[in-house]
Amino acid sequence: MAAWFASVAAPFALMADLLTLRPVADTRLSEQFLDSNFGNATDLIIGTQGPTAGTPKNRGLMKFDLIGRIPPHSEITSVALTLTVTKVPQEGVDSIFELRRVLQTWNESEATWKNRSGITTPWSSPGGAAPTDFSSTASAAIVINELGSYTFDSTTNLMADVQSWVDNSSANLGWVVLTQLEDVGKTARHFASREGGASAPTLVVQFVPPPLIAGTSRQDTNLTFHFTVEAGYNYAVEYADALPSMNWLVLTNFGAKVAGFEAGVTNSILTSPSRFFRLSRAPCNCR
Repeated sequence: MAAWFASVAAPFALMADLLTLRPVADTRLSEQFLDSNFGNATDLIIGTQGPTAGTPKNRGLMKFDLIGRIPPHSEITSVALTLTVTKVPQEGVDSIFELRRVLQTWNESEATWKNRSGITTPWSSPGGAAPTDFSSTASAAIVINELGSYTFDSTTNLMADVQSWVDNSSANLGWVVLTQLEDVGKTARHFASREGGASAPTLVVQFVPPPLIAGTSRQDTNLTFHFTVEAGYNYAVEYADALPSMNWLVLTNFGAKVAGFEAGVTNSILTSPSRFFRLSRAPCNCR
């Protein structure tokens, strides 16, 4: 029969990793220049310009690469995007700017107000439109007025966006940035792009790496290993005697409400010539 035991070490705090990223692609979509691409510009005009320009709308696109930076199965715990305003219009109108998740592929060096990639792949509507080209729901929003840096602080939707991109990298198509007052002139602002040097956009992501089985060893007829149990999570150790398996069985469970600990597991190797283990973690909402 399988046997196991747990050993407890000194308590510790939940540990999360912090990652700061710059965009790998960004560009501006301009209603004033329907077929022009601005993928190599040092700034992004976003919002609606004044009557002198004909009050054209402008939107920004940006994407951050997470592949190889955040391990698969990590849990996203915080996301913050910072943009820097480098120019404001005289008598400019303050407005709320939104981030919305993009749902269609686009090319930084080809995207225009009319097309998202080349001249044969148009947006569903010029400039893109919800819910086909980008989400109908804002991931985050903030009032933007004067020069300076502005941070879209972490929200449930913003974290959900990044979590979905970690879980499925092909879904990472970035965000569109736009003002809520697109029918109002002089809401446009110049933002530093990824070519804008020290003022370029930055995405700060805090995440908890996936749980890992460590210290695997054989002691007589037992296999032993250990892993870190972090406060606020429930853990399940499951096993199967062959792979692939559609029937993983629970060997044991661990959980910690307040303080984490180091858990050890021992399993007899006499019951099966081969055995495979996996470890899962889920928030217990108990802290």
